[in-house]
Amino acid sequence: MLISGLNQPSLSKGMKMHVDEGLEQILLRSRCHKGRLLYYFPAQESNHVQDGDSMSSWCGWHTDHGSLTGLTCGMFTRDGIVVPCPDNAAGLYIRTRTDQIVKVVYGEDEIAYQIGETTEILSRGFLCATPHCVRAPNGRDASGVDRSTFALFMQPDWDEKLNFPEEVHIHKEVIPSNSNGSLTFGEYSEKLLDKYYHLKT
Repeated sequence: MLISGLNQPSLSKGMKMHVDEGLEQILLRSRCHKGRLLYYFPAQESNHVQDGDSMSSWCGWHTDHGSLTGLTCGMFTRDGIVVPCPDNAAGLYIRTRTDQIVKVVYGEDEIAYQIGETTEILSRGFLCATPHCVRAPNGRDASGVDRSTFALFMQPDWDEKLNFPEEVHIHKEVIPSNSNGSLTFGEYSEKLLDKYYHLKT
């Protein structure tokens, strides 16, 4: 998940990618990046059923559909006052390519980057979207504790064309057969919204 060692020019060269198709250029010309404060209500006030063995009690497993997500370190508060995390098991978790679940630990002066689905598509699967979830604290000391973090969602422009690789293992059903394996980022986003929200019964 921490991708400070990513050598994007080498990756593009290995994929025989045109310079304008690279992640760096796509994000530089995009006007669609979004910064959001993510707030997690105290566990007893949330809609999630608390389970001591539940890894995703604060936020369920998912991948971001954009390109990259920059995340600040989670801040825990009680009644508006910053407190230490009351449970060492609480926080952000990722699932690796080998299906291992790892707790992500980084400091207040660091930023973590998660790879999104669009980067997986653009890199033809060389890079994989990061499955992640957030675990709420448990125990008496966790009462009334909430969590906040700032996320910068970086994504292509709405009309940026995504050329899907022949082998796609994420959201295959949203790629129409008559599209020649291509959708704009806006079309892809709308199809995902339909999949997760509008088409549910």
